[in-house]
Amino acid sequence: MMVVAARKGDNEHVSEQLNDTRTRARGWPVVIIAALCVGAAVFVWRAVVAVTEAVVAGNYLVAVTTIVAALTWLAGCVGVVHNGKRMRRLAAIAWLINLLGAGAGLIWPEYFARVSPWFEAGSTYYYLPTLGVVVALAWLAWSRPAALAARQ
Repeated sequence: MMVVAARKGDNEHVSEQLNDTRTRARGWPVVIIAALCVGAAVFVWRAVVAVTEAVVAGNYLVAVTTIVAALTWLAGCVGVVHNGKRMRRLAAIAWLINLLGAGAGLIWPEYFARVSPWFEAGSTYYYLPTLGVVVALAWLAWSRPAALAARQ
């Protein structure tokens, strides 16, 4: 990708080309990112159904926790896919919230819908949501620009 930057000095307009030398993810990183996105899509889809049932039953706290869980998975996925500085920060915060939510789901499972990735730390999905959160955080740490520069 080539970016043209304009620099103004002494009433001159000088353009210079900046080359972005980063490459697109290939191999196992694509598998990780795809798995996180599929998980986010599944949790959002199942959250819509669970929230509808919870609201009809009058369980508003369950509805709120289910929405928050689905939205944090979605935010984490978008942040990992975009990979900009601010989006990586958003992703890290979202994945940390997901980790805390999974812990809360172990302590207070009655506040979460069974289809929530936070219910009993993801026991409905054989704990894959919690594993996904740990993998996402590991990916963010491994793929951060400072770590990439140190490895090159």
